[in-house]
Amino acid sequence: MDLTHTIFLILIGMGAGFVQRVSGFGLGIFAMIFLPHFMPSHTDAAAISSLFACVTATYNFICYRKNVAYKTAVPMICAALISIPVAVHFSSVVPGDIFKILLGVILIIISIYFIFFSKNLKVRPTFINGLLAGTLGGTLGGLFSTGGPPAVIYLSNAAKDNVTYFATIQFYFCFTNLYATTTRVINGIITSNILIYAAIGMVGCMIGDSIGRLVFKRLDSAKLKMVIYTGMILSGIIMLIR
Repeated sequence: MDLTHTIFLILIGMGAGFVQRVSGFGLGIFAMIFLPHFMPSHTDAAAISSLFACVTATYNFICYRKNVAYKTAVPMICAALISIPVAVHFSSVVPGDIFKILLGVILIIISIYFIFFSKNLKVRPTFINGLLAGTLGGTLGGLFSTGGPPAVIYLSNAAKDNVTYFATIQFYFCFTNLYATTTRVINGIITSNILIYAAIGMVGCMIGDSIGRLVFKRLDSAKLKMVIYTGMILSGIIMLIR
């Protein structure tokens, strides 16, 4: 790995960690805007992004463990346990071009939803909706390491306050990303090179998380999200064109 790749990994990790700490999600989405453009494959990029999420979500879960609504998270996690290994296996056998097209379409759809429809959609915090959110989140997480949106939609309606929302979604990300990473190890996707890339990027993740904590109360998170969603749309379009 040359110096340019090292710097890029640290910067991507910083941005991903910062976004996750400010908004409660978006680490995988931010990382997958950039990682696929210079990693050997989209599967490798998703594996690195998942490892990023393991570290940051586990850290935040430990810090906020007393505020987690465990009963709310259980249906989501149970559903994700089933959908994640299926999605990870699918990602390891799909040709790179098809995977790139799928990721591009997913990024565009997610961005359009959050820009235009997220404020108007209300999801009842029921057991069935929790299962659906977990299934969708596990599928997106296993395929692209972007399983946050379904969890955000569900937990933002189910949590009683912002602290409970943040703590619970970090618990969900911690558990599902550890599980997804274990599944990738079993499928032979996590290699020594992947671990090296991820370790370098994780340094940036922790720096970004620390910066996010400092500016959390002062930053306009709505504007930050709009910048991220716009970048997601552009990245998705680039992937489709290429």
